[in-house]
Amino acid sequence: MTTYPSVTSLIPHRSPMLLVERVLDVQEKTGVARAVVGKEHLFLREDGTLAPEVHCELIAQGFGVCEGYRRTQKGLSMNGGGFLSSLREVQLFAPVYAGDELTVYTEKTDTCFDTHIVRGEVWRGSEKLAQAVVYVFVWQGEEPPSSL
Repeated sequence: MTTYPSVTSLIPHRSPMLLVERVLDVQEKTGVARAVVGKEHLFLREDGTLAPEVHCELIAQGFGVCEGYRRTQKGLSMNGGGFLSSLREVQLFAPVYAGDELTVYTEKTDTCFDTHIVRGEVWRGSEKLAQAVVYVFVWQGEEPPSSL
């Protein structure tokens, strides 16, 4: 069983924007991460459900931690950053509640210039909660390119 480093060593996110808590599995193009929706979660609504748009950020962060691990395994620099730049094919199937333990599955399907195209799913146990294709822009260096 592989022991993965802390997610804070793999992506720049910190609380309260850090949504993924642990890497579970990383393969060449796929990855699995875990998230827990705490009672004080930044995106928890008054009715006790998670704002539905957060699923896409969970997928992006799930990809980010797995891609960060891939980079460390290849001896590449972790200097840089990234952000969720676009979405498509977003489907929401069920609400998420405080206390839910989520599994985020990602698959990098393509890369165009510095943007990774990632198909992802969010699950609670055996129940699929959401799926989407997210575009994650990634840069190397201290700051994003000036053309942004």
